[in-house]
Amino acid sequence: MADNSQNITLSSCSDPGSSSVGYVEGLSIQLSVPYSESEVTVKINACDDEQQAGSVKETKSTKTLKFDFGKSNVKKVKVSHNAYVVKLESINKVQDDYSFGFLVEW
Repeated sequence: MADNSQNITLSSCSDPGSSSVGYVEGLSIQLSVPYSESEVTVKINACDDEQQAGSVKETKSTKTLKFDFGKSNVKKVKVSHNAYVVKLESINKVQDDYSFGFLVEW
């Protein structure tokens, strides 16, 4: 594993340049509640391409994961036939908006 990796940032703000959904090589990662300055919840689904990532609906195979900077900042996820490692790297708060940085390896 870890032959490939990509950083993504998910944002809670409504700025058109920001997104609450990220796409990484067959994986859609969407910001979910609850989130705060110390933790974040995401929903993960299989996804064919970046254009589809924002319209992925929650299904029985959706994985809901909670991350924090304690023992829960790295999760191993298997989606379809692919294995990923998702690591929370940063949480930033500016006024009432949050951004969450992740490193995804596959």
